Amino acid sequence: MRFKLVNTLSLFFITAAPLATAAVDVTKTRDGYTLEQSQTYSSATGYKELLGGDSVTSWWAENISRTMLTAVLPNRLPASTFETDLDEWPLKLEAVTADTHLGEITLSEAINDPRAAVKAMIILHKGKVVFETYPGLHPANSHLWASVAKPTAALLIEQLIDEGKLNDSDRVDTYLPDFAGTALGETTVQQLLDMVPGSDTHDSPSTRRDPDSVATRYYRAEFDEAYKDGKVETVREILQGAGRTGPAGERFEYSSGITQMLVFIAEAVTNQSWSDAFDERVWSHVRADGALQVHLAPDGMAMAHGIVSSRLRDLARYGLLYTPYWSQVADKQVVSDAAMARIVNAEHNREAYAKGDGQRFTPLLGEAPVANSRQWDAIYADGGMFKGGLFGQGLYVSPEEGIVIAYYSTAPASPLHRFVRPLSKALTQE
Repeated sequence: MRFKLVNTLSLFFITAAPLATAAVDVTKTRDGYTLEQSQTYSSATGYKELLGGDSVTSWWAENISRTMLTAVLPNRLPASTFETDLDEWPLKLEAVTADTHLGEITLSEAINDPRAAVKAMIILHKGKVVFETYPGLHPANSHLWASVAKPTAALLIEQLIDEGKLNDSDRVDTYLPDFAGTALGETTVQQLLDMVPGSDTHDSPSTRRDPDSVATRYYRAEFDEAYKDGKVETVREILQGAGRTGPAGERFEYSSGITQMLVFIAEAVTNQSWSDAFDERVWSHVRADGALQVHLAPDGMAMAHGIVSSRLRDLARYGLLYTPYWSQVADKQVVSDAAMARIVNAEHNREAYAKGDGQRFTPLLGEAPVANSRQWDAIYADGGMFKGGLFGQGLYVSPEEGIVIAYYSTAPASPLHRFVRPLSKALTQE
């Protein structure tokens, strides 16, 4: 069955601005920016300007630490060395086709089409690099993950569940007493993980058009922009004021604010800043090429819902943590077998997914997943997991096969999302 691809930004990525009228030529800035460009773009990085998807957005995605507070999580271990299998695989994978908004095209055509604005892409199979290209980004440069980062917030919660320090069924106000008596205070940890809170925190076309919506307000707060009367709010106080729209657990409603609730809970349980906890529990165990940059709101809140940056290979290493091949890139297993079982067991969320934003995800991906699960956008019956991000960022993992597909772009609508399942199947069938 084939689905009509609809506007990416109106689906599940945060935006409040019109689509860019033309794709950015990312090849022109692959090796850096001029002084004039950097000065011009750095002074234009407001919330709405960045969501325009133009050259300012492209520059910012590679230079966020120049405009925002940033926690730098260093690479503490010697970098792992990937084995490669590049004799035959690149040509085979470049020939894989997908039905995209640009037409029925091959992967090679998608990567080379300027409308796709692909900056970099890497594919691993059984832990080996079988495809890698950097048409618009230097391999040593960091880049925005966007909402691909959301599973990082879930991962700390999974670890705390494994350690018996919290449970899926626990209410939020058990750990965040300042949320007692609020709509989100009575939701459970699992309802946050699966984005079924029944609250007015939804990121949707209508809420993004509304300057008074919870979603618009918490994004503006992250960019240090005032809401009313010159007052800059905090994300925490905005979420404390969120209202109830229906019973929790009934509808999948995508929300970066809900991801941030997981950040607050992890900090309360660990008594550490989220960045320190993630460094200690996850990143310090990864044999990364470079640092992980966790960008912070004005009040120091780690924006784990999406404002995170790293080199592409390090995003691929993060993806490999969710596979049996984790030992190739880490000195300990940070994603437990129990956590993986909870993630892929998405059947419980099937009905809520179908009622809610699942109606938007399926056209984007081209193949219907079972459901979303625990901050991953899509879980497939064969265990495949996908997480997408604003302007064409993506991470796909097929755990048992050790397949990881990661990519960076600056495009209003990326054709690459339509390729993750065909590419995975091509690797598996081989």
